[in-house]
Amino acid sequence: MEQKGIKLSIITVNLNNAKGLSKTIDSVLEQLNPDAEFLIIDGGSVDQSLTMIKEVAHKLSYWISEKDSGIYAAMNKGIEKAKGNHLLFLNSGDTLVADQPLAKLYSQMADDPDILSCCICVERDSIIDELRSPITKFSLQNILLNSLPHQSTLIKRSLFMGHGYYDEELRIAADLDFWLRLTPYPIFYKHSALVLSRMEREGLGANMNNDHFRERLLIFGRYAKGLRLNFFWLRLMYRNRKLLAWYMQKLMKTSSSKKHR
Repeated sequence: MEQKGIKLSIITVNLNNAKGLSKTIDSVLEQLNPDAEFLIIDGGSVDQSLTMIKEVAHKLSYWISEKDSGIYAAMNKGIEKAKGNHLLFLNSGDTLVADQPLAKLYSQMADDPDILSCCICVERDSIIDELRSPITKFSLQNILLNSLPHQSTLIKRSLFMGHGYYDEELRIAADLDFWLRLTPYPIFYKHSALVLSRMEREGLGANMNNDHFRERLLIFGRYAKGLRLNFFWLRLMYRNRKLLAWYMQKLMKTSSSKKHR
């Protein structure tokens, strides 16, 4: 339930990553203000995470530590408990940049976009390796080419209420599944040059390994009926994402037209 006065819910998911969690907590609490709330969803950590959470519990709007089925189950718990109009998933190890981006963010939220995506710094060994800018238009092709990093993307909570939560059967790319689910609808999307956050390149979905490709095959098959890509062809086409985007767009249009016959 959205609560008047809270514009933003920052949700942090953690499991046995006390070092990363410490960085995330410090970066958020440094900028937290009455317009934002901070939630931590811990998956039953056995390291120092729980001690750390309890030390800052009085500054959190909600926290829990219990076993769950994975990162997206934890993110869904955060959605359920959040009270803000927009949600930002800043998981353990991810941080807000240090020059007060939250204070600069609210003016860009004034027209109440469904999705507001900002720039993100990608780090390797704590050194900035890349600065990623958001896609300029929310479309199937752009999502397939670049997607949207959850660490720098604000999502209106009502989108989850209307289109469903993250699919907990997926381990790596449920955020891609969610974006593809939204592409047929008129989404009010905004992009910003504001650098909002930092993430480590070693995240769960950061590297395109075989498990990632298999999960994407499953997701693509949901939204493009008649998809005839096997694992080898998906890997090959992913090297040329424009070709993959064109092929998926064609199949999704064909699927949509068949539904209306």
